[in-house]
Amino acid sequence: MEEVLRKDLKKIKRLEGLQGALIGYISNLGKWFLFILPLVLVVLSLMILLATLRGSNLVILTLAFYAILGIYGLNSIILLMGAFYTQKSLKARLKFERKRGRPIDSLDGFDLLYNNVKGVINLLFMIALLCLVSLGLFVTMLALGLVELGYAAIGFALFGFGLALLVRSLKLNIHDVNGLQDFYKPTTHEIFLDNFFSDVLSNHLDPVTYLKWDEYLGVINKNLNPNFVTIVQEREAGEMPITFAIEKILFLYYLKFQEVLTNEQFIGEMREVIKLDSETFNVKKGTLIEGRWYFSEKDIYKLFNYIKGFNPGFFNIIDRLQLELTDNIERLSKDPIYMDTASNEVVYKNGELNVMVYLYNNAAEAKEYRIKVIAPGFDPKKIILNIEVEGRGSFQIPQKPIPLFSKGDDIVGTLSVMLENGDTTWLTLEPRDIGEQTIQIFLETSEGTILEGKTRSVKVSKDIKTQLKKITSVGSIVGGLAAPLSRMLAGGL
Repeated sequence: MEEVLRKDLKKIKRLEGLQGALIGYISNLGKWFLFILPLVLVVLSLMILLATLRGSNLVILTLAFYAILGIYGLNSIILLMGAFYTQKSLKARLKFERKRGRPIDSLDGFDLLYNNVKGVINLLFMIALLCLVSLGLFVTMLALGLVELGYAAIGFALFGFGLALLVRSLKLNIHDVNGLQDFYKPTTHEIFLDNFFSDVLSNHLDPVTYLKWDEYLGVINKNLNPNFVTIVQEREAGEMPITFAIEKILFLYYLKFQEVLTNEQFIGEMREVIKLDSETFNVKKGTLIEGRWYFSEKDIYKLFNYIKGFNPGFFNIIDRLQLELTDNIERLSKDPIYMDTASNEVVYKNGELNVMVYLYNNAAEAKEYRIKVIAPGFDPKKIILNIEVEGRGSFQIPQKPIPLFSKGDDIVGTLSVMLENGDTTWLTLEPRDIGEQTIQIFLETSEGTILEGKTRSVKVSKDIKTQLKKITSVGSIVGGLAAPLSRMLAGGL
């Protein structure tokens, strides 16, 4: 069985390599040809039709037209191949993962992802066929001098252009980390987050990439610095070192992403957590899985940018906690319960408002609290959650100012432990009313006494960009149909 799986994996990697090359062309250069060339061909064909009626010289126009048609035809064929191999590659990967006991299609959000990808693949097939039909009509028009075919060719070209505007995205990089993120929106997430950084990151992975996440953690776990493991085991009895390690690793990537750490500082801090001379882990390349590198530094940065689009409040909580440790560490070390909240500041109606409430219990033992959210203009309008916030254990926040990074106590280490020891509530509300809306978030004792509260303002607006795109697409399709029909009607008159 293992030998069969190895052979299957080898075939899939070749297939994904070809698919990746085709999609790489389509998503970079091919998409511009897809949008520009139909309009160029329409302009050139109209010029040729006008020149024919006037009896002008057509040699230069014809040569230019043939050149553009050649590029147009080649681009259409690559488009067709890209759609075909994307479909084939995805099905092969699904079959392979199910064979080895990891059915991707059972994961949350997969059906939505698959339907979105399948919809784009079908659109690509239709667009490619329309382009090829248009190509054939243009060539026949030029070769035989049948002017009437020009109007039909223009119609098909504009029809294809209109459908191209409906394409959600052409980034179908199945084999990349979150390579299908344009087709996936996080449909489920944990309401109570224990490991702040890693839980949020993993909740934003598309289902295909999510399968690699556990393997990524496994590689990290095997390469942990023994000294780091010893420190965690002594300070956090019964806790798994990997949970603290991944929080610190991702936080270090974030600091470098924000250009807070230089590369030398980043490497020095990473070395405290993980062995950097490993054959399966590299700070730039990521981890080696199935003979390929996943979750590279570039991949992690791409995920950070992706999360910012859905849940910008996540980063605000981290930044503000870092600011507290820098400016108010003595007060923070004595605060019985630290609370911070964050949410989107601008959302679309019928979209999503993500509200995050971070709590750090400064007592050694766990304590029970209640979170209450009042949100008129959203659905639901009121939420009450009882939550047990774990204690800090033997860990203590330093009571004197500490540097951002050092060999002893530093902000990097302190913040990563606070993220792991703290508890976060992640709520999603649906905006119902347009305009400035206000939400109130209260932290209460289990008996209902208010300990702290915050009010946040959120702007709810309409998604004008999507509406304009649909209107433009419909206009192009109607224009494509109108071109031959108007000629037919004019001929009949």
